[in-house]
Amino acid sequence: MALNLRRRVAKVWNSPTLMTWLGLAIRLGGLALLLPLVLTRLSVSEVLVWQMFSSITTMSMWLDFGFSPTFSRMIAFARGGGGVPEARTGQEQGRLDLARVIGTQKFIYHWLVFAALVIIIGVGTLSLMRPIAGLADPTSGWIAWALTAASIMLSLLNISNTSILIGFEQIAAMRRYESLIAALQLASTSLVVFLGGNLIAITACYSVWALVALTVNILLVRRIERGEDLTHQPFDRHVFKSVWPAAWRSGIGILFSTGIIQGSGLVMPQLASAADAAAFLLALRLITIGSQLSQAPFYTKLPAMAKARAAGNHAEVEMLAMRGMRLALWTMALGVIGLVVIVPEVLTLIGSKVRMPPPELSALLGLAFFAERYGSMHMQIYTLTNHVIWHIVNGATGVIMIIAFVILWPLVGALAMPLAMLIGYGGLPLWYVSAKSVHVLGVSRLAFDWRTAIPQAMIIIGLCAYFWLRQLPGIGLGS
Repeated sequence: MALNLRRRVAKVWNSPTLMTWLGLAIRLGGLALLLPLVLTRLSVSEVLVWQMFSSITTMSMWLDFGFSPTFSRMIAFARGGGGVPEARTGQEQGRLDLARVIGTQKFIYHWLVFAALVIIIGVGTLSLMRPIAGLADPTSGWIAWALTAASIMLSLLNISNTSILIGFEQIAAMRRYESLIAALQLASTSLVVFLGGNLIAITACYSVWALVALTVNILLVRRIERGEDLTHQPFDRHVFKSVWPAAWRSGIGILFSTGIIQGSGLVMPQLASAADAAAFLLALRLITIGSQLSQAPFYTKLPAMAKARAAGNHAEVEMLAMRGMRLALWTMALGVIGLVVIVPEVLTLIGSKVRMPPPELSALLGLAFFAERYGSMHMQIYTLTNHVIWHIVNGATGVIMIIAFVILWPLVGALAMPLAMLIGYGGLPLWYVSAKSVHVLGVSRLAFDWRTAIPQAMIIIGLCAYFWLRQLPGIGLGS
C-alpha cells in the first residue's frame, strides 16, 4: 500500500499537466490576496500606474515573436534525430545538431531581448507619462517603471531557458519551481503592500523574483547541457531559416490578438480620467483571468484530439471538441456573471478605492471576450488539419478592431473597446473559422453550437440586454 501511495505521489509530482495547474492555482490564489490589498491601500492614481505596469509586462511577452514554442518543437525534433526542414520546400537538408539549435536560439534571444527592451522602454515610457504625472510623487513612479522594465528584460531572457526545458520534456520540474517562486513572489509583495510600501517597494519586491526565476532555470538548463555533453555552438543560418517561417506567423497572430487587447490598457489612460481608466483596467484584468481559466477544459483536450484525428477517429475528435468547448464556455459565462454581478459588491465590501466600470460596459466586455474564446477554440480545431491560418485571421481581426475603435471612440467613449472587439471577433473568427472548423468535424453547425455555445451566449446577451434596458427612461428595470 505504501508503495502504491509513493507511486501515485510520484505520478502527480512528475505530471506536467498537474504541475501547470498547480502554478495557475497559486497565481490566481495569490492575486486574490494581492489585488484587494492594492485596491484598498493605494490611491486611484497609483493603482492605475500599477495596472499599466502589468499590462506592459503582459504585452511584452509577444516580443518573443513565437520563437519559444518553435524552438521547443525543434529541440524535441533534434533529440529524436530529425533533420533540418528547408524553409521553402519542407524537405530535410541534413540531420539537426542539437547543440547548434540551442546555440542559435541563445544568439537570437540575446538580440531579441535588446530590441524588445528598446521597444518596451519607448512605448512604455510614452504611455506612462500622463498617468505618472498624476501621482503625488512622480519620481517614485519613474523609479518603479525602471524596476519593472528590468524585470521584463529578465523575464524575456528566461523564455529562452523555458523553451529549452520544454524541448527536453522537463516541464514538471520547471513548473514546480515556478509555482514555488510565484507563491513567494505574491506572498512577499502582499506583505509589502500590507505594511504600507509605496510603488517602488512593491515593484522592487515583485521584480526581484524575476531574477530568482531566471537563475533557477539557468541552473536547470546547465544541468541538462552537462548531461547531454553539449558544447557551445555558434549561430546557424540553416536552423534560423527553418525556425523563422513558423515564428513570424505566431508573432503576428499574438500581436493582433493579445497585443491589441492588452494594448487597450495603455490607450485608455491617455483618453479617460484616472478613475475611469483604473476601472477599465481592473475589469480588463479580471475578465482576462476568467478567459485564461476557461481555456483549461478545452486546451487540455488538444493532444487527445490530435491523436484521435491521426488515428482517423473523427467521432472521438467531435466528442472531445464538443465537451471541451461546452465546459470552457460555461466557465467563461459564469466568469462574466461574476464580473458584472458579484465583483462590484465585493469591491464595495472591502472598501476599494477603485470601482468597476458601469455594468453595461462590463457585460459588453464579457460578451466580447466570450466571442474571442469561441473563435479561438474553433481555430484550434481547424488547426488540427495542419493548415495554419490564424496569423491571417488575427491580422485581419486586429485591423478591423483598430479601425472600429478609432471610429467609435468619439461617439461612445469607453464602450468603443468592447464594441470594437465584438465587431472584430464577430467577423472572421466567429463565422469564417467556425464554419471551416465544423466542416472539418463533419457536423451540423446549428447542432454543434447548440450543444456548446448558444445557451451560454444567450445568458450573456440577456445580461447585456438587462443592463442596457435599465438605462432607458420608462423601462423601470432600474427602479
